[in-house]
Amino acid sequence: MEISTIVILSDSLRNNGGAAKVAIKSAIGLSLAGYRVIFVGGESSPADPELAASRVEIISLNQLSISDPSNRGKTFLTGLWNFGAAQSLRKILAQLDPSSTVVHLHSWSKVLSTAIIPAIRQGSFPLVLTLHDYFTACPNGSFYDYQAHLTCHRKPLSLACLSCNCDARHPLHKMWRTARQVIQHGPGHFPASVDAFISVSDFSQRILQPFLPQETPIHRIDNPIECTKLSTAAEPDRACGVLYIGRLSPEKGPELLAAAGREAGVQVTFIGDGELSTNLRISFPEHKFTGWLSFSEITPLIDQTRALVMPSLWYETLGLTVLECAARGIPAIVADTCAATDIVINEETGLFFTGGDQRSLAKMLERISDNDTVKRLGAKAYQRFWANPPTLEKHIIDLCKLYNSLSSSYARAISCM
Repeated sequence: MEISTIVILSDSLRNNGGAAKVAIKSAIGLSLAGYRVIFVGGESSPADPELAASRVEIISLNQLSISDPSNRGKTFLTGLWNFGAAQSLRKILAQLDPSSTVVHLHSWSKVLSTAIIPAIRQGSFPLVLTLHDYFTACPNGSFYDYQAHLTCHRKPLSLACLSCNCDARHPLHKMWRTARQVIQHGPGHFPASVDAFISVSDFSQRILQPFLPQETPIHRIDNPIECTKLSTAAEPDRACGVLYIGRLSPEKGPELLAAAGREAGVQVTFIGDGELSTNLRISFPEHKFTGWLSFSEITPLIDQTRALVMPSLWYETLGLTVLECAARGIPAIVADTCAATDIVINEETGLFFTGGDQRSLAKMLERISDNDTVKRLGAKAYQRFWANPPTLEKHIIDLCKLYNSLSSSYARAISCM
């Protein structure tokens, strides 16, 4: 039987970037393709307006998120194992036919927890997981040591991992994350219960593959990029300053960029917010800070910048903003230690700098002060993106192929019983 229903699981119903953005866009695209799509969000929050206006069926499990500091005491236990989310999901799935339904999980670490996995498996539903981050393997989800400010190469849950305080907050929080990881592998049977993984970049797949079940297939499916082809590309050589888009948190490297910008005499516009916001505003008053903006508000700022900079100190899994800027003819400067190197060609569509090195980044900022250089890089970025754009339509086609391959496997398994 062919797949007719897709259940999409996400911690959030809001489009707060990353996994949630991809989950929402794919849900809308699948609905337009004729599927019945049920979007189950863990967090109690209003749905994204675009999702709400679509034909997608929206269900909120009305759970609290551990990402909200005011909830952390209340979510100490539900963050480890959310019984409420599991019970609610079990009731939703009980009304569906597993032979024509696929469950697609995008995020679980902030609300849902891996308590939902047994509910899915008990109903015999095929399960797909998109690897938007590293929580599948790493307790803090990033393979990054927040205390040493370095990429972490310790084996997850090894003695070296367990004895290291790599957490951004407190050693006790590292212990809590470790407990969650143990539960994830034990009662959660995760990631062992996943039927198919989707990786979003070759880079992140190389990092994660050693920690995933060898027998489970990994499919490379590009995230969809929200973009419209301009009649003419942006003109970065006529612009001033550079752009940063993302959380203002240590692993993202905003402090590194702010300092490098000061050294190079280049103004940075920071779009985003986070725990470093106040300190950055005080320490670097020469830069601009906008807070979070909608994509429609960000677009004019993209068109008015010389380059996007991704100074991340951690691996990342891709870097959607790099592609969104390339779609408009804006080149990128990226750390040579992060996943964005998969989508930037050094000296052709952008520039690499030595990850974590302020002087190296400052040199790249100085280089794009040359109009001919930035014009050439922007033109190549634009040409390369539009030669094979990662559209929502392509994303949906690839998802449908994967879903129906799982349906065929399910039918064969049933016939052999």
